Amino acid sequence: MFWLVFVFTAIAVFLALMVYRVVAIVRMPLHLRWELAPVPHEKGKGKYGGSYFEEYEWWKKKRRTSLAGPVAYMAKEIFLLQSVWKNNRGFWPFSFALHTGIYLLIVTVFLHIVNALFIITGVTGTVLDVFRNIAAVAALAGDILGAIGAVGLILKRYLDPAFRNFTTFAAYFRLVFLGAIFISGAVAWFAVSAPMTEMSVFVKNLLTLNGGTAAVAPLAAHIIISALFIVYLPFTDMVHFVTKFFTYHAVRWNDAPQDSGMAEKLRGLAAQPLGWSADHITGGGEKNWEDLAVEDTGDREKH
Repeated sequence: MFWLVFVFTAIAVFLALMVYRVVAIVRMPLHLRWELAPVPHEKGKGKYGGSYFEEYEWWKKKRRTSLAGPVAYMAKEIFLLQSVWKNNRGFWPFSFALHTGIYLLIVTVFLHIVNALFIITGVTGTVLDVFRNIAAVAALAGDILGAIGAVGLILKRYLDPAFRNFTTFAAYFRLVFLGAIFISGAVAWFAVSAPMTEMSVFVKNLLTLNGGTAAVAPLAAHIIISALFIVYLPFTDMVHFVTKFFTYHAVRWNDAPQDSGMAEKLRGLAAQPLGWSADHITGGGEKNWEDLAVEDTGDREKH
């Protein structure tokens, strides 16, 4: 029963923590919008940084938006890491390798589930062999790329003074943890005679709640490290795979005109009291942000 309890508990904790973090983000106060051009969802204007605001009497016209623009932008950001390529090219090879390794690991898990369902439903022979071979290639490629990326980023952060000075222990720990997943996966791939068959049977036993679920030592180590990581993940900044949606769509690309709902939220935020004071601001709980916005502080010459 150990594997059933361990794996499903890890998955349940991960999902619960991720839901908690997403709900906490959704309930946060209204963000200060960037409104930085170009905005990909601007249909016909996104390429050159235009905006519907440049239209004469734009408030009388229906907004024309594009879904293809944001999808294309996010695809390049997710799979090609275009921001890293543009802003930190020295990091890009290792970051790209690490992220590709993670994506291939996710694909491998999906293929293990498919293979387990094939076994449960009695699909055997060529079809099962093909999917196992695809899983084998994806697993090995992902483990090698992921390990190269994790080790490369550790060395890059440690050896480059520009990054070593602000790289925290937690950042190193996360990379070591990820590296352990990929290295243990590669070891299992080579140490076990039929790793994909073993994993397919293991997942099948999980799905059928088989109390006799077992795994050979190399695979057991890989599974334990991976399960512990997904429990740890929601506590880290690696949840950017979720938070980026809010950063881009709710902050960076949010150019929607103010409506009654937004105005109500802003009034509520402006009514919050200031519990602090400074030389140029007198708060101390006696004023709110709206008072401050209309107050003449008398420090214009100084600042």
